[in-house]
Amino acid sequence: MKSKIRSFFALIFSLTLIFGIGLSAQGLPRNIDDDVNAAQQELESASAIVREVAAELAEIRKQLPIAEAKLKKAREQLAIAKEKDRIAAEKLTELELQLQITQKNYDDTRSYVADVARSLYQEGPLATLEILLGSTDPIDFNQKLMDMQTYIGNQNVKLAQLETIKVQLQTEQAAVAAQKVILEQQKAEALTVAQRAKDAEEEVLKLIARQKASLARAESERESTRKRYEQLKAEQIRLQQLARLRAGLGGNMAGELYWPVPGARFSQGVGARRHPVYGYRSCHTGIDLAGSTGTPVAAAATGIVTAVTTLRAYGRVIVIAHNGGLSTMYAHLSRFNVTVGQGIAVGDTIGYVGSSGWSTGPHLHFEVHVNATPYNPMGWFGSPKTPVTC
Repeated sequence: MKSKIRSFFALIFSLTLIFGIGLSAQGLPRNIDDDVNAAQQELESASAIVREVAAELAEIRKQLPIAEAKLKKAREQLAIAKEKDRIAAEKLTELELQLQITQKNYDDTRSYVADVARSLYQEGPLATLEILLGSTDPIDFNQKLMDMQTYIGNQNVKLAQLETIKVQLQTEQAAVAAQKVILEQQKAEALTVAQRAKDAEEEVLKLIARQKASLARAESERESTRKRYEQLKAEQIRLQQLARLRAGLGGNMAGELYWPVPGARFSQGVGARRHPVYGYRSCHTGIDLAGSTGTPVAAAATGIVTAVTTLRAYGRVIVIAHNGGLSTMYAHLSRFNVTVGQGIAVGDTIGYVGSSGWSTGPHLHFEVHVNATPYNPMGWFGSPKTPVTC
């Protein structure tokens, strides 16, 4: 057990030496300040890029309402054009129906005129004379002559109507064709306007998407840089604190220590003894201070916490490094109140009395080591400073 404890403190002592490695005259690694400054500049640059991209995105977003307004107007124009197209289509249907009627009228009249002309041609020019000569008296003759003149007049009217219908038919056909052309032009123009507006909106949306992606990348880069800067800054501050602590560490071979449990009774000193739990002979390398569970335990001197751990025999343990290779250990604690690397001032509460590990009741086991060698702690409270020899 003695060799294990010595090995543990040899390890802790080697850790305390780390606090003096790589520090410049100002107490910091020579490159930490440069790294912090470089990271700060990178952070400022990344923040500037984020602001620039965000401003560009804001400007692009201003274009979106304009594009949407154009699209809305184009859709309204398209709706109007479609309504006009519907009305015109109905009108076109009426015109085409009228055109069919006119075409039939034209075809019927033309057929009638053709039949009359064919009949007159077949009967010949003497047919009219034969009809007149077949009259029985002058009255009959006059009546037949009048009928003949009326018949011929009707034929002339039919011919004139045929010509009029033909002209009307041609006019209606032209009107229908012209109306179709106009409607197609209007519809094509409305579709073109709508497509342009849609393309403009899509272009704006694409720009916004690209800018959002750029902004996300810029913010991610800034966040990464910020974390790196904060880590370096924290490390810089930690090293500055360590440097200050190094310069002001308390406790040494010539000085005194603070009683770790103020007012506590000294219950057992260093030396060979029979183990109170297992009964075998062992070496007690520290002193025991009686106390109730939860009583605050104070740092015996200013220093840096080098270990906060749990050991099988000593339970919850805290080790603090001080000046001149001096370390103090506080064992059997119920709770911790510090973390590794934390700077501690003399008298600060570092934990609380307990009975963790191999213990018969609540108390503080307190040890003092010089360069990993256990010394009688009472040497810092008026007795001679001598190493533990058992």
